[in-house]
Amino acid sequence: MVLMKLDLRQESGRHADTLDAITTYLDMGTYSEWDEEKKLDFLTRELKGKRPLVPVSIEVPADVKEVLDTFQIAAELGSDSLGAYVISMASSASDVLAVELLQKDARLAATGELGRACPGGTLRVVPLFETVKDLREAGSVIRKLLSIDWYHEHVIKNHNGHQEVMVGYSDSGKDAGRFTAAWELYKAQEDVAAACNDYGIKVTLFHGRGGSIGRGGGPTYLAIQSQPPGSVMGTLRSTEQGEMVEAKFGLPQIAVRQLEIYTTAVLLATLRPPLPPSCGWIHRI
Repeated sequence: MVLMKLDLRQESGRHADTLDAITTYLDMGTYSEWDEEKKLDFLTRELKGKRPLVPVSIEVPADVKEVLDTFQIAAELGSDSLGAYVISMASSASDVLAVELLQKDARLAATGELGRACPGGTLRVVPLFETVKDLREAGSVIRKLLSIDWYHEHVIKNHNGHQEVMVGYSDSGKDAGRFTAAWELYKAQEDVAAACNDYGIKVTLFHGRGGSIGRGGGPTYLAIQSQPPGSVMGTLRSTEQGEMVEAKFGLPQIAVRQLEIYTTAVLLATLRPPLPPSCGWIHRI
């Protein structure tokens, strides 16, 4: 019985540590020491293969075992119970493919052990760009990902041609201050939307907003209306954290009102998007 799908979330470095343990055990070297192209070549080659990568006999540290066990449970539950796998502190295309490979390997192992196919489909993998440096590279990372044939076909086949990308408000604000972070978030969303559009992929931007202004909080309607043109195409995700959940959804009447605000803002941002900053500036002059 499923009441609500839950997202999983893990930091990108934990996946790199896990692949370090695997490649070292297999005498292939240390994964994290490879350059990006070598990582992508290795990950793509393994993703196209039909055999499991992780040996049953492998012995790993407790923190690595925790990561592998999480993927194993996710494979057994599948997308019928779980939603997205969010990669915090994502900074490269290999961060996404690493999760895809660990997920694929766990599903192969679960199918063999249980003697049946895994329930549901694969979890959608969502990179979370948080620091200013990573936000500036977000569009390039998505372009690199979608330029990889295996990944492009995977998104079309298993996720209906839909890519989800998360942007972080709290860490970017702490990294660069609220004003700079707001501008970098805006430009990152423009770049990500353009990258997906270039490859014929739909995009949902997932906003990791908190309750306070410093964590990206503020009036929901105005926040959605201020997103870049083309970044809200009938779909949007946003977090509600801590005390804001009770404040906005604690009573049925207030919860319905919040959903009305979200729906109205998303419809208007889709059908009547705001002008880009340059056009608005020229218009005012």
